[in-house]
Amino acid sequence: MTDPTTLDSSRRLIERQYGRPIQQLTYDTIPRPGRDHDPVLSAALNLYGGLRETSARLTEARQRVRQLLDEGHDDTVDGTTRLLNLAQDIHALTTRHVNEARALGDLLGAKQPPPPLSCAASTGLCAADDLDELLPLARRIAAGSPHLTRAKLGPALRAHGIRVSNQRLGALLNRLRAETFLGAAA
Repeated sequence: MTDPTTLDSSRRLIERQYGRPIQQLTYDTIPRPGRDHDPVLSAALNLYGGLRETSARLTEARQRVRQLLDEGHDDTVDGTTRLLNLAQDIHALTTRHVNEARALGDLLGAKQPPPPLSCAASTGLCAADDLDELLPLARRIAAGSPHLTRAKLGPALRAHGIRVSNQRLGALLNRLRAETFLGAAA
């Protein structure tokens, strides 16, 4: 089975970058007199084509493994060798697939961090004030738990209607632990 998420994400990335469906973009790369040629678009479409081909080859290799296992893999040298060869093919194709997807993302600038949101959608809190606003509630939650962990703090915040990412949860835990450490040291 191909990784439809990577393939679809790559297609959407190209379409978002150029504002048109990929079929039109493919047609637009045909050089014509008096028309500017976009080499980045050509490179992106070539990388996308390679990604599609690698995905198809991965699907075929995975299907061959399933067929071999469905046939009742015996422990003969031939059966084991075929499985090992298929596993090596799948590993190489997976590595190639990941590298092609990364190259396409790098080419189109997808690796750059997204711009910061002005306010978190779920809480209405602005990013700079976010941890300061969450600390009083987090302190109350921490007071009711002798050993605070992500597994306890995250669900407790969500129970109060506050959605937190792993990054925010980690920063909040670090602040709470620092306060506890500084309070104990004083």
